[in-house]
Amino acid sequence: MSTPIITTSGILAGLILVVPVVALVWKLKLGFNKRLLISVGRMLAQLGFVAFYLIYIFKLDNAFVNVAYVCMMVFFAALSGIRNSSLRLKRFILPTFLSMFIPTLATLIYFNLAIVQIPNLFRADILIPIGGMMLGNILKSNIVALKTFFNLAQKEEKVYLYLLAAGASRQEALRPFFKEAIRTAMAPNIATMATVGLVSLPGMMTGQILGGSDPALAVKYQVMIMVVLTFTGLLSIILQLLFAIRQSFDKHDRLDRNLIRS
Repeated sequence: MSTPIITTSGILAGLILVVPVVALVWKLKLGFNKRLLISVGRMLAQLGFVAFYLIYIFKLDNAFVNVAYVCMMVFFAALSGIRNSSLRLKRFILPTFLSMFIPTLATLIYFNLAIVQIPNLFRADILIPIGGMMLGNILKSNIVALKTFFNLAQKEEKVYLYLLAAGASRQEALRPFFKEAIRTAMAPNIATMATVGLVSLPGMMTGQILGGSDPALAVKYQVMIMVVLTFTGLLSIILQLLFAIRQSFDKHDRLDRNLIRS
């Protein structure tokens, strides 16, 4: 069974659904219509561009080009993560890039080597889509983790300073904030894993079924993707917070508030 084609008129029919959203946002005076419309415009432009050049990247299937493309995706994910976490770009860009790149590339290689067991570990049509799914999950988790950690570090600063005065090391005093940031960031992943198949059919499985794959194979891929997303999400969160702690506290173990944009 082939995937039904979406025509130009179908795309326009789908975009009509944005109109009532804009109307409700305006009526309720929620104030984000401009950002919403810009986001829709960017989505159309970016995905249209992706549909065009991925055809050539998949045909070329060059390992160097494929890894470079993943690096580019990680870079833009890191930029978005820093901006949405209200942190200073110059200070956090490299740590954030590394906290996303290391788990993503390592897990992609393991996924191709041990799970799907393909000879070409850098195959474009596996590396890029799966890497994109990982980065989308990592981005959301890292933003939640950073926001939670720094909000707690500022809100509970007196508790932190008391623990330092009582003889705790920086790591010991920050441990409650560190653990709470991880719990909060991982909660959506765990909830999604617990309800997948019962509440929703996730993107990977839906896409494969629409593409004509056997539902049993689609389930296998979905199970593996959920496990991979959980692993990379947790590893990236831990690296992100460890890097952030190193960048955010001075030699006297005080939080540098100048690193956080108001």
